[in-house]
Amino acid sequence: MMAEFNVRNHGSKSVFVLAILTSLVFMTACSRTPATPPELAELVDRAAIEDLFNDYYSQFGPSGQHNFMSYFTADGRLEVNGLVATGYDEIKAMYAQAGASGEGTAPKGASTVPPGISEMMYTNLKIDLQGDKAVATLLWHSIASDLLTSPPKVTEYGTERTELVKQNGRWLISKRVILSEGGMPESLLKSYPKP
Repeated sequence: MMAEFNVRNHGSKSVFVLAILTSLVFMTACSRTPATPPELAELVDRAAIEDLFNDYYSQFGPSGQHNFMSYFTADGRLEVNGLVATGYDEIKAMYAQAGASGEGTAPKGASTVPPGISEMMYTNLKIDLQGDKAVATLLWHSIASDLLTSPPKVTEYGTERTELVKQNGRWLISKRVILSEGGMPESLLKSYPKP
């Protein structure tokens, strides 16, 4: 009887050890990160680029922080209607000259109707992914109202072509070319590229 008990006990231990080993193999297999399919990686990159443009264009709004430099590479290039800026300092100066720096905005005199707000928006975003590089094209519009009660109007609009690179897992602008197609300030006529 004792020998039979030991065999059964030994058999139980084998089943128990086998169950533990199976569990360990299963847990090890589950802990490995599965490979990301190319289609999923492309969707993630597209979403990241769309977020970049959403965040970038929100900088133009009244509550924007005007931190445009965080969207460019260190040697990024910005071309606006033929004017060219390269690198953080030149790009920052170009935005300041255009009045999009967020600095020095003096409040207007008191009125019975508050002034309207100017907003920038984009549409028709198309993204062409090429590994760690991408090209995005879009249409942009500046919309404003003179007063809060005034009907909105498109004050300027145009096209944009942006080249992006992925650095340290983050998409950044390496070159951005903006062209007005209507409402451009006359002061930019001299630099505007001829067709």
